[in-house]
Amino acid sequence: MDYKNILAFVIGIVILAYIILTLGIEKIVQLILQIRMEFFVLAAIVYLIHEIVASYVLKVALGGGLRIRRIVPAHMLGMLYANATPGRVGYLYTALSLAKKTGSRRSAKIGIIALSQGLNFLSKTFLCLLAVIYFSAFIPSMGSQAYLLLVSVAPIIFLIGILIALYTKIVNKIIGKLSPRFLEYLESMQAAVREVDKGRLARMLLLILLGWFIMSLQWFLVAASLGIDVGFLTVLMFQPLLTTIMFVPISPSGLGLAEGGSALLFGIVNLDPAAGAAFLLLVRFNAILVDSLGLIDVRMHNG
Repeated sequence: MDYKNILAFVIGIVILAYIILTLGIEKIVQLILQIRMEFFVLAAIVYLIHEIVASYVLKVALGGGLRIRRIVPAHMLGMLYANATPGRVGYLYTALSLAKKTGSRRSAKIGIIALSQGLNFLSKTFLCLLAVIYFSAFIPSMGSQAYLLLVSVAPIIFLIGILIALYTKIVNKIIGKLSPRFLEYLESMQAAVREVDKGRLARMLLLILLGWFIMSLQWFLVAASLGIDVGFLTVLMFQPLLTTIMFVPISPSGLGLAEGGSALLFGIVNLDPAAGAAFLLLVRFNAILVDSLGLIDVRMHNG
């Protein structure tokens, strides 16, 4: 871990500690210690199903040739690394793993990963806007409105950046002047992406939307494990807003920022903000437990 990641981790811990102390550490700890384990385990099973669906997104993008059982652990270990890195860039491990398994260029697989993330941000763009409309009925202050609008703009910015990098020559011209070697890498990424036809893009987008429903069910079950009375529709709207925050490259996977956002959203819908922070901490822990199964991918490479 380099000094930048260490600094990001420290920032995340400081933000998280401030939020927990402000909301009441005793209350948050008590909520977590009293969880109903049956709902928590069920949430983990649902999340595992989500990871399989997410792996199918990559399989469709790759166009076959690699069995799903070899993609799933690569995806899950990438997700595990994503939780430990600012901007979730650790997910690029998945591209490196898939390149090794297929004997293809890393740049081509990174291009495929970037494409799947582009579609992910495309879906988040519309889902965040839906969430803003949904929560507008609850918003009591200008501060909350500004937060929701800021989060909604974030996926649009990410999406535009990915589209420019993969489908235009704008970045090529800049990179060509700075690093001709990296330009070849970028062109390989672009070539791999352009081989993905519209039919496959549509199937990928449908799977991503299915994943949104499945992950929202995981979140609903985590809330149930805490005894939080929240409707599934509300959780559906929570999910795109809070997962978008996790891409903000200030702390590992938006550590602290996402917990603060969850506390704010819980307050907007008249739920206990402390429960919101505890909820997202448990969502993280639930996902990390499941994604740890991806460590099998290391053995697959060593074997």
